Amino acid sequence: MKYKCCSMLMGGIEFRYNGIALCQRVDHIGGGDIVVQTYDDKKDKNFQFDTNKYFEKQKEIIEQNKTGKVYNRCVGCLELKKREWPEIEDIRINQIILHHWTKCNSHCMYCYTNKDKKYFNSRRNYNVLPILKQFDEKGEVIAYAGTCCFAGGEISCLKEFNDIVKLLDKYDYSYIFNSSCVKFEKTVEKCLQKGNGMLIVSTDCGNRELHKKIKQVDTFNTVWKNIKKYAEAAKDHKDMIYTKYIILKDINDNEQAITEFIEMSKQSGIETILMEIDHYYFCENRDNIPQYIIDLFYFAFNKAEEMGLKCQIYSNSGVLLLQGKYADKFWKPYLFDAGKHITNYSMRHILQIPLNNTNNISEYDDINSTATNNNLTYTDIWKICEENKNLKSINGYIYIYKNTEN
Repeated sequence: MKYKCCSMLMGGIEFRYNGIALCQRVDHIGGGDIVVQTYDDKKDKNFQFDTNKYFEKQKEIIEQNKTGKVYNRCVGCLELKKREWPEIEDIRINQIILHHWTKCNSHCMYCYTNKDKKYFNSRRNYNVLPILKQFDEKGEVIAYAGTCCFAGGEISCLKEFNDIVKLLDKYDYSYIFNSSCVKFEKTVEKCLQKGNGMLIVSTDCGNRELHKKIKQVDTFNTVWKNIKKYAEAAKDHKDMIYTKYIILKDINDNEQAITEFIEMSKQSGIETILMEIDHYYFCENRDNIPQYIIDLFYFAFNKAEEMGLKCQIYSNSGVLLLQGKYADKFWKPYLFDAGKHITNYSMRHILQIPLNNTNNISEYDDINSTATNNNLTYTDIWKICEENKNLKSINGYIYIYKNTEN
């Protein structure tokens, strides 16, 4: 049956610094923020994830959405889509969002941790790796070719970072890395080279003095040097690395600062920039955003195009410009969709070969469409492709990758 739901409810899990949630969006009318288990670093000395509680809440919300009355905290969310969604028993975790740690080597003035940096840089976070190992050992919980987003703290300050990537590599996961780029990470470089990793860097400016003011650390040259190295690693996958500009009122909300940012991005080998608006400012003033800020988005699009770069709107700016009084057709082609971009590299062309007629071969663009068109699950197709050397079949067909590289 068709009903409104979203990809997070259908296989997403968000590990936050203060708990574990079903929803990552908090900028719509309903407010999202569906937390199923809280965490207090001072009280929860032996934090254990309650898997039953998590999946029971997921089922509760999905069943309500099926009735046609959307769950109250989902109302107004851009992620909601009306379509034929998988049955509960076929759902696997395919979207992991990590920001359970808070340590960082930048002190961005707009970050929630900036209110008490000493505490957030020293607090004790729970570990996600044991939970993922629990899923792995249980089997049929983690989907193949899913996505893991490292949202922050800073990945170079996360002790579990490399081990998490190593575990999820077993499932051919793709990654979204948000990084300060103060430190260069070899794991990120390898993923950019392979094409299964996306890097997003919020530089928010293009000169050293403004960098020191916004980031509150003097790392401008180091950051852009590392961005350039990452861009070289992504030379075969240019649409997997982005610099981002968060518009901060009375700080960098002017054309000169945006121009300097675009120039630095171009010099560093970046082909696509992202434009965003400060989250807290947007949430407090969503109905009263000054026209000049809207005009800065238009300016960024035009300036980027003039310099041969692409420009897309990101996160809160999508809510600002695609809903309400500023919504019009101009903005829609410019909406950044990380899932769409990362999926291009995690999916592989599939050949369907009938056992009784090897001349009648069908070709599919990705695993998802193969499964949908043949009434199978994503996992069915993935497993049979992984076993193709033994020519195992399902429903009278052999499924193999058209090519062995992403």
